[in-house]
Amino acid sequence: MKKKLALLLASVATVATLFTGCGAKDVSGDYKAEVKVADFMDESDLSQMADMGLDMSDITVDVTMNLTEDKDFTIAFDTTSFKEQFSALLDENIDTLIDSSLEMSGVSRDDITDEAAQAMGYDSADALFEDLKTQLSDAMDDAYEDMDKEIEDATVTGTYTVAKDKVVFVTTDDGIGLDDGTIGDDGSITINTEFEDQEFTLVFNAQ
Repeated sequence: MKKKLALLLASVATVATLFTGCGAKDVSGDYKAEVKVADFMDESDLSQMADMGLDMSDITVDVTMNLTEDKDFTIAFDTTSFKEQFSALLDENIDTLIDSSLEMSGVSRDDITDEAAQAMGYDSADALFEDLKTQLSDAMDDAYEDMDKEIEDATVTGTYTVAKDKVVFVTTDDGIGLDDGTIGDDGSITINTEFEDQEFTLVFNAQ
């Protein structure tokens, strides 16, 4: 009897192993998370930008995640939303930025008369200020381009498996450092990550 019971249990155990992974949650699809840019910035940089009227506390950058049915994944930064938010912030504070730049040069807006602007080759003071705005816009375009090139290095790819409420990632490159993801009741996936020696939590929601 004991031998038959042991054989039965062994058979059940063998069958159980065949179904390991079957019935696991299907989490494939596209996801997006937001992370605050301030989390990446030094306090001194945040303070300096605040002095120029730029409050970065609400500016975010998107992080996208694609989980395929074949159990491959890609996690990458998407700067589209960030550019829109930051450009809007610059537009709202452009005069303050120009005044700060002038102050660092030891002059004020009142010092830039039409005569002074004409001496610098401009038709008027207004023309000079418009040129400063154009130069700032061009500088931001260059900065955005450099940022996109740098952010590509943060893209991480690999494979994943699902075990109960966990998504286990196996990376194939050196992008973002990932812990296992936790699947929430609402279908979100929360991942503790590390990037450039900083740890932060990403909550990915299905798109």
